[in-house]
Amino acid sequence: MRERLRYRSWTIGAKTLVSHALLALFAIVFACVVAYALSFRYVQDQAMEELVGQAEYIASRDVSEGTDLVIPDENTLEQYQRLTNSMVLYVNRNYLATHIDTDDASTPGGREFARLEIISSIDRQFVARMFEGETVADIRRFEFASGVILFAGAPVRNTAGRVVGGVILAQPVAQLRKLTGFLQMLLIMTAAVTVLLAVVMAMKMTQVLINPIRRLTQVARRISEGEYGARISLGTHDELGELGNTLNTLSARLSNVIERLREERDKLELIISSIGEGIIAVDGNFEVTHKNQAFLELMELSDEELAPLEGTEALAALHALLEECMRTGARCKASWDNPSQRKIAATASPLFGERGANIGAVCLIQDVSEAERLEQLRRDYVANISHELRTPLTGIRGMVEPLMDGYIDTEEEKADCYRIIYQETLRLEKLVREMLDMSRLQDGRVTLEMEELELPGIIDAAVRRMKNMADEAKVDLTADTGGARLRCIGNEDRILQVLIIFIDNALSFTPSGGRVTVYAREEKGRVRVGVVDTGVGIEPKDLPFIWERFYKADKSRMRTSGTGLGLAVAKLVVELMGGEIGVNTKVGEGSEFFFTLKKRVEEGEVEHEESDLPASGADASDGAAGDGRTDRRPGGRRGFGRRGRGDAGTNPRADGR
Repeated sequence: MRERLRYRSWTIGAKTLVSHALLALFAIVFACVVAYALSFRYVQDQAMEELVGQAEYIASRDVSEGTDLVIPDENTLEQYQRLTNSMVLYVNRNYLATHIDTDDASTPGGREFARLEIISSIDRQFVARMFEGETVADIRRFEFASGVILFAGAPVRNTAGRVVGGVILAQPVAQLRKLTGFLQMLLIMTAAVTVLLAVVMAMKMTQVLINPIRRLTQVARRISEGEYGARISLGTHDELGELGNTLNTLSARLSNVIERLREERDKLELIISSIGEGIIAVDGNFEVTHKNQAFLELMELSDEELAPLEGTEALAALHALLEECMRTGARCKASWDNPSQRKIAATASPLFGERGANIGAVCLIQDVSEAERLEQLRRDYVANISHELRTPLTGIRGMVEPLMDGYIDTEEEKADCYRIIYQETLRLEKLVREMLDMSRLQDGRVTLEMEELELPGIIDAAVRRMKNMADEAKVDLTADTGGARLRCIGNEDRILQVLIIFIDNALSFTPSGGRVTVYAREEKGRVRVGVVDTGVGIEPKDLPFIWERFYKADKSRMRTSGTGLGLAVAKLVVELMGGEIGVNTKVGEGSEFFFTLKKRVEEGEVEHEESDLPASGADASDGAAGDGRTDRRPGGRRGFGRRGRGDAGTNPRADGR
């Protein structure tokens, strides 16, 4: 790595010189190596071919008539060795080799024969090829010879043409290498002289190339330092001359562009400073490139505090927003409180270069404190008006319409309707008085009037009140309390309100011919009240949001429309009564909305757990007979009308899913 960095710091002249020299050296060395390899191969082949010819000649000289190998006398064999400059071995078919012992000079006037047996299987394979009538040659190491030997073998035949043995000529490779030594020295000297000449030529060509480049570099440096009038004249018409002319043109155009950019920058700064919202722009390293005075005022900062984009919670939030925007390449939003507790909303957008790379981000800062306050007031007002006044008004309407249409014939029934209207009017008056307190329900500052109740009467009242709506929708609406008294602690008006919201939702999302069941049972020390329908269910994507204010499910699935506040109010009311609210649903099969209340246990009564929800649509008695009165409190106290009686009202709606 260090050598690579050092090479990058070289001048272009040094790189050119080294590259030319290395290229020439590589070419020369490669040519010499190839020439030497080819020459050595040629000499070796010639020596091998000559040795084979000699072996075949010697084998053809000693031809016998029998089946045994005839070995010449010592003088003849020694003469063969001297003429061929090789060791001559005669090998019979028993792999017994005979040759002149050059180390034994004890016999006057000549040397004696030496015999050895070829034992190695590899050596025997070499000799066996001769016995098969094949002329063989190789450069290899044999066990019966020392060192690397150049071998050539030829079969010896008798007069009948049968192979009776073989002749092997063994010549040391050192003799062959002596033949190529001169050629090797000649190639080395030639390569050295050629490399020297190549280096000299590379230095000359490098100087011719570098001098114009140095002049171009000097002019470019002057232009980069702001001297846009710098010019250069090379007097050549090659690529470097064209580069010089282009650099002159670039200098002239750059001067005009810089002047126009300065004018545009001044205009941009005037526009940004005149905008009422805060604006800040950063580059890819989070360095501030643009900002206006409104930004500093909203962030309550000075120029010195802004520099590092850190130090305060607001700056940290701004830095995180810009970082996320540049990381994702998408518009991002965030909000925080400035030191004076004003609500600040920020929207960051990425900035992209011409090639699509993210080069920074711009952020718009707004003070949304007043808008947040007005939005909160609007939510509270809509929630209170829509869901606190709607239920009693619906009850009054449900009694007035039968009277107007003449459906009520007897004076007793009319009196009953008047009584209900009166009671609902009182309830409406009470709700109006409590309207101011409802704005504080969300933070729990308003407490409900809790009392001991019995649920069957309240459930029957809710069912009767929604009966007309169920009949119009052709949905079977029933109650199932199991005949138990089901005492609990709660607020009757609020329980009835929640039940009407649940039933209304169930009827809205249940097709004709379906079934809606209102049930109540004891469960784990509490009383569980719920509404089960056989409707369309709730989509998984809608389920996390059904308790939010103003949220509505797909309108195409609803029989009627609402404001989307019913379930939010129901959840708030149940929690204020100390209960829990929930939903179980399955798309295409229906939903179960339920809530729990604290159970009142009588002395001597043992709490027990009830089984799961009864089958949807289980029929139950109407719960109110005769005049519709039903027990709702311990001790036999009776209530009727709005506290214990269901009325045949028309379509009392409550906002739903």
